[in-house]
Order: sequence, then structure tokens, then C-alpha cells
Amino acid sequence: MPESPGAMRSYPLLRVLEHAPDTRSFVFSQPFHALPGQFVFAWIPGDQEKPFSISELCDGELEITVKAVGGFTRAMMALRPGDRVGLRGPFGSSFDASGPVVLLGGGIGIAPIRFLARQLRRQGRQDPVLLGARGADEHIFVHDFRRLGARFATDDGSLGLHGTVSDLLQRLPDLQAGTTLCGCGPEPMLLALRAAALERGLAVQLSFERLMKCGLGICGQCCADGSGIRLCVEGPVLSEAHLARLTHLGQPHRDATGLR
Repeated sequence: MPESPGAMRSYPLLRVLEHAPDTRSFVFSQPFHALPGQFVFAWIPGDQEKPFSISELCDGELEITVKAVGGFTRAMMALRPGDRVGLRGPFGSSFDASGPVVLLGGGIGIAPIRFLARQLRRQGRQDPVLLGARGADEHIFVHDFRRLGARFATDDGSLGLHGTVSDLLQRLPDLQAGTTLCGCGPEPMLLALRAAALERGLAVQLSFERLMKCGLGICGQCCADGSGIRLCVEGPVLSEAHLARLTHLGQPHRDATGLR
């Protein structure tokens, strides 16, 4: 019988790939099957655990990509090959790219888009990939994405278009009917993509971030206001049918106490 995704197991770290001093990818032997958009919880013995999107799963290896923004993620920057890390998962919903899609990533949200983009390329597909970040130094997997034909944008103009992912989207020609925008990134970017999709009659699948604890839909920490949608179960990838039920988009996120 397969293990529950809630079961934590320890795995040795195979490789660490540095993208920038505060951003690294961590590679493990593949502990389970997962789909693009899903996430795992990582745990450092003696510390807490945090959720991370999967940035690749292929050839018997699983990779997560982490940006140091707090105590736990800064501790991860000190990990070296051979160190053991707890992993449990996979959790949450995934992207459905069975039809035509445009892939859009911003900042560290580029990580799960890479998993999806590489999976589609392995299927022989070449769906458009649009990526944005504040500057060239915050774009991850640039060489990899260039091979996939991705288009880049930066807030400061240091790589690709001087602008945003939404600006890149506006420059695409008319899209095929039934096209879905698959996006992950900062919430303002996701809301801009949603508005563009509504204007152009496109579908969306957007991956949102919230504080998560259990991953099983039990604790209610990641419930979205106005809907009861649990981002760790029904999300993190949400369609327009989900988004139309939410009342707190664009507002500050709740902390562990429930306060904004």
C-alpha cells in the first residue's frame, strides 16, 4: 500500500544548484510521483517545515527551488550534498495543460512553471513561455528557458523586455480559442493575468501562495476568504470558477494568528 502524502521521510540531498546567493535548487532521489503545480513540505531536522513548489521531477530525481526570505529558507542555504532533509507530499492541485496554454512565471514563481514547461517539451509541445522578474539577477533557469524559447521581461530592463509579464502577454498575437493562462508568481501579477484573461475570453489556472501548515485540509490555516477553498487541497492552482468565489484577492495575507 502506498504511503500517505502526509508521512514525513528523510532523504539525502544529492546536489545543490546555486542561482544567486539567496536562491538555490535542491535535488533529491525521486521519493514519489507528482504533477506540475503540486508542492511538498520540506523539513530540516531540529527546525520547522515549509511548503515548496516542485521545479522539476524527471529521470528519478525531484528538485525544489528556494529563495531565502525567512529563518527556515536561510537555513536551507547552508545545506550541502549528503545532508538529510525531510520531505512529505505531494500536495494540492496541479496545472491541466491538456489543451493549448501560455505559461507565465514571475520571480520565484518561475520554479513550478519550469516543471510544467519541461514536461510539455518532453511531450513534443512548444507552448509560449513568458517570464518576468525585477532584474536579470532574479531570473532563474535562464539558459534552460532560452532553449525552450521563453521570452523574458524585467522591471529594470536588464533582461528582455523592459516591463512585466502582462506586457509580454499583450505582445502575443491572437491566441487560439480555448487557450489557458497557466501562471505562478506575485499576487499582483496573477491578478493582472486574470484581468487580461477575462478581457480576452481566456481561461486561467493560477497558483496562489498562502500560509500552510498541515497540507491535508484539516487545520484551515490556508482557507481562502469567502469560499472555504483550502489552498493546500483545492489549490494552490485555482481556475476562474474558484477565483470568482474569493473575496480577499489583492489584500494582505493572514499570518499564523489569522490577522492580516
